[in-house]
Amino acid sequence: MFKRILFATDFSERSLGVLKSLPDFKKIGVEEVVVLRVINLTRVLGVARGIDIESYIKAVEEETISKLNEITKEIEAVGLKATPVIPPPAGDPVNEIIRKAEELKVDMIVMGSRGRNTLKAILLGSTAEGVVKKAEMPVMVFKNHAENVFGRILYAHDFSESAQKIMKYVKFIAKKCDSDVLVVHVLEKGEVVEEDVLESVEKELEAEGIRVKVLLGQGSPHKEIVNIANKENATSIFMGSSGRGLRELLGSTADFVIRYSKIPVFVSKV
Repeated sequence: MFKRILFATDFSERSLGVLKSLPDFKKIGVEEVVVLRVINLTRVLGVARGIDIESYIKAVEEETISKLNEITKEIEAVGLKATPVIPPPAGDPVNEIIRKAEELKVDMIVMGSRGRNTLKAILLGSTAEGVVKKAEMPVMVFKNHAENVFGRILYAHDFSESAQKIMKYVKFIAKKCDSDVLVVHVLEKGEVVEEDVLESVEKELEAEGIRVKVLLGQGSPHKEIVNIANKENATSIFMGSSGRGLRELLGSTADFVIRYSKIPVFVSKV
């Protein structure tokens, strides 16, 4: 299911922290890590005229290739095949990450996110959020290095088709890693809990020999998901990517969870 993953990095400390979790990815069957660094031209093109773009790309490319080779050695030391993308593409990071992921037919995109500290950043979103919106394959976003990433999975279920579809990933990974699974549903104002649906999800997971705990929250979905994850010592969050109605215009629940979660967030459309 997850044999080849694409690790998209900007070489920041937070992004490179993902490498510490490679043994966890090996547990779920990952054999090859494609390493991608996009030379971000959106910043350069928006700053000033008169910049020699070709010279800029060449200078950054040299630095990038050197760092990619270092990362390759680190990945190979874990016992995984490493495939650096050389020469590194230049352009908009979101579009280039998606293009390469599709071209190389990877099973998952893994990347870091710096979080949102300003109103402008929140409104514009992050590269990670952009990739989550556009990617057809699962995306896992890290803020910090996490120990035993798949040890205690919070499975956010809002009864949507998107949430139901990621059940296959939760099952697969939980069985591979002997994970505990927390099934979390957040009741919004005026909503009545659909106990039969939650019971069905619980039984389906338990039938696979997975340890399950069902939890209900109440209020703002993203806040409750993050709060419950912290309280229950979850090590990762799994959820669907789609929002509904007005929420989709402002950003889906997944967008907000990615912004505020301290633990890795796995998001998928299918």
